[in-house]
Amino acid sequence: MKRNLVLAGVLVICLIGGGLLLNTNGTDAVSVAATQKESILTAEQVNVSFQQVGGRVTQVEVQEEQRVKKGDVLMRLDSTDLDLQIAKAQKDLEQMDVKIKQIQDSVRNGGQKVSTQELQAKLGVESAVTSQQQINKGARDEDLRRQEIVVTDARKSLENAQLTFDRTKKLFDEGAVAKASLDSAETALSTFQNALAQQEEVLKKLKAGATAEERQQASIAAEKAKTVLSQVEQARDDLMNNAMNADILQKQKEAADIQLKTLQTQRERLTLKAPQDGKVIKVVPKVGENVAIGGTVVLLETDNLFYDIYVSETQVPSFKVGAQVTGHVLALNQDLTGDVRFITAAPQFANLRMSREKGQADLSSFQVRVYVKRADDLLPGMTVEVKADEIAAR
Repeated sequence: MKRNLVLAGVLVICLIGGGLLLNTNGTDAVSVAATQKESILTAEQVNVSFQQVGGRVTQVEVQEEQRVKKGDVLMRLDSTDLDLQIAKAQKDLEQMDVKIKQIQDSVRNGGQKVSTQELQAKLGVESAVTSQQQINKGARDEDLRRQEIVVTDARKSLENAQLTFDRTKKLFDEGAVAKASLDSAETALSTFQNALAQQEEVLKKLKAGATAEERQQASIAAEKAKTVLSQVEQARDDLMNNAMNADILQKQKEAADIQLKTLQTQRERLTLKAPQDGKVIKVVPKVGENVAIGGTVVLLETDNLFYDIYVSETQVPSFKVGAQVTGHVLALNQDLTGDVRFITAAPQFANLRMSREKGQADLSSFQVRVYVKRADDLLPGMTVEVKADEIAAR
């Protein structure tokens, strides 16, 4: 009987103590866990891989636990095939440059030549057409008068030559002059006779007009001159086609140049460089092994440190992206200021819904990530404490 009374008394005391704890205005263990957030400092890690290329590893320039700077070479892949393709592409570009220059020089020189030919052809057409028109119209009055004067002058010259010859012949017969003087006078007489005959023939033709054959020949000459002009136009069209071929070849060269730059970019990607400062945690492949496109080959621990805290939806308005948050590093017993990088709804496993006997429940949690500056005494794995209620009260 006494034993039962003792047990009943203990039970009453426990109930009273529990009620007092529930009425301590949120200072119980659950409330403390909800307001005083603790997290672990974590070093940001980067999975480093070759960008859009794969192949056989020829060099590994780093080892695990080695610190590297941004831009340091981590690894190289075999570039033999790309080197050959790049050499061929460069040679093709050089040949295209030679062809383009040859075509451009040919077009420039041909253009000058065609311009000269065109001028000559136009002059030829103009001369042939003018001659044809004159033949078809016949001699003009002024042309006839001019030719009659020429004939009269030629006749007078012949008469003078005849008198000179006669005098020289008489003197030769008398023995007063040499045979050379007689020969000279005779030659001059023959020359003036021929000249008079030619000029009289011209005058005769002018008076008679052109014959049918002459008219036909003049027409043929005019058409032939026009044909030459057409040939010049065809030559100009050929030059334009050659110029277009040069433009097409230039476009092809531009495409080939882009292809060369693509190959050069691929070759550059065969050399893997550190994306930022940090420490090599793991090197996956060895020399001689093949790596796949996009596969992780180096795990790099960066110098960026962060920690995550989880706050309720009533506390999350106190945190802003870009704002500073002060935490406390327990191991160093010092405060640590960091910047909020992002705030997001916590994963389902982090949604704490701890119910109390008095009917209250914690609300949904949000993940707040805070980045801090790295220092020599700060090490990944240290605990950081953030008092969310104090931040909310500010």
